[in-house]
Amino acid sequence: MTKILLALLVPLFFLTILGILYLVYNIIKKLTLKYRHDTKINKRIIRLVVFCVTSFIILFICKDLRVSSKDRMEEISDISLPSEFKVLKDEYQDMLQDYCILYDIQFDHNATIEVIKGIKAAKFYNSNVNPNTMLNDSLFIKVDNEKAIWCKSEKGYSFSRQDGYSTYSIELDTSTNILNYNECAD
Repeated sequence: MTKILLALLVPLFFLTILGILYLVYNIIKKLTLKYRHDTKINKRIIRLVVFCVTSFIILFICKDLRVSSKDRMEEISDISLPSEFKVLKDEYQDMLQDYCILYDIQFDHNATIEVIKGIKAAKFYNSNVNPNTMLNDSLFIKVDNEKAIWCKSEKGYSFSRQDGYSTYSIELDTSTNILNYNECAD
């Protein structure tokens, strides 16, 4: 759903920018025709337009338009995070069409217990998997055309999901209370 929405918004964004630039061009053209003999006014108009366009570009370059790592993780894994946690790492590594999100958070003991309860209640939780078992396709749980698995691991709990070219993995280490979320696309 979000990929379709993003695919529709990107062309719309560029068409909007082109429309704004065309309007600015028409305004400059009319003003310079009106004041074509007054070069002082023309220079002020050009400076104002350059300032506005530069400010507009800087505004969109500096704005982070991606969905937060917390929201992405909660949507993918079908768990809710407690309100209190410490973010250790939140990185977005962009490699043109490929990307990787690294999100590490630490909980206190009570919050870890709350997360474990959420994992056990998640629609992808498979309680029949032993911690030493190698994950294969038959162990994954399919719900609404999504295949994923939450299971017990040697260090705590782990999550795995493959969606097209995107790979999602989560590791919850119950001894250190640290959750590692990795999302990568090739």
